[in-house]
Amino acid sequence: MSRSPFESFVWHSEIFECNSTDISRFYALLEQEKTRLGLSAKKLGSAGGHPLWLMQSPGQKAGLPNLLISAGFHGEEAAGPWGLLCLLSQLDASLFERVNLSLLPLVNPTGFAKGHRFNELGENPNRGFFVENGKARAGDDTSYEGKILLEHAHLLQVASRDGILTCHEDVLLTDTYVYTFEPSQAPGRFSHTLRDALGQYFPIASDGNIDDCPVRDGVIFNHFDTSFESFLVRSGARVGCCSETPGQQNLDQRILANAAAMGAFLDMLAAAE
Repeated sequence: MSRSPFESFVWHSEIFECNSTDISRFYALLEQEKTRLGLSAKKLGSAGGHPLWLMQSPGQKAGLPNLLISAGFHGEEAAGPWGLLCLLSQLDASLFERVNLSLLPLVNPTGFAKGHRFNELGENPNRGFFVENGKARAGDDTSYEGKILLEHAHLLQVASRDGILTCHEDVLLTDTYVYTFEPSQAPGRFSHTLRDALGQYFPIASDGNIDDCPVRDGVIFNHFDTSFESFLVRSGARVGCCSETPGQQNLDQRILANAAAMGAFLDMLAAAE
């Protein structure tokens, strides 16, 4: 089975009391959390009249881990952005004594607002991120949003130096899995901790192949392609993960699972108190 780029997926969230495609509510709640936590917001560009925000913890400090969490590359993968809001609502600003946190809360707003996988131009925002001779570059298949991110490649490379987590979903599945990157021959604590954070909510995918990639113990390991997370690992991020929650399961469970994965990512990589 393949995913249709323009099939519309809409679910209702009891947690947020709205539909998964309610972009105005999403941005309003994001603004509330930004204010409460004192996050800075840099508008990288806009798509379909919606801002592409990079939000960062206040007073980024030398010597702390630089961690980036991104969500909403595919519009039908709604639990990533809503999960990020869920995480932010639970965060205390004291975390920022231990980590320089950066967030891309919603990369594909036009897809999100319609529940479509691709953006309004029919492009895949998670492809077309290339590194050539150490420099970031776009390709023939780079999306409008991807080009905006690549214009700020250096900023995003610095922001993700110690780790990148990007939160995706697989609308075809009832099981969960992760793509992970570690500088090792086999998955280690980083991979297993993030897989297990999701495994508290859903069955872990059986061994086999998903999208032509070998899955072992719920992990697709060190699979390099032209995705955003792969690009940042190639560009120097120490570790990386693309989490995949199952779109066939309840939306609020998926939201909670995404927030749990983000929390595990931060707990594992933040500086010790």
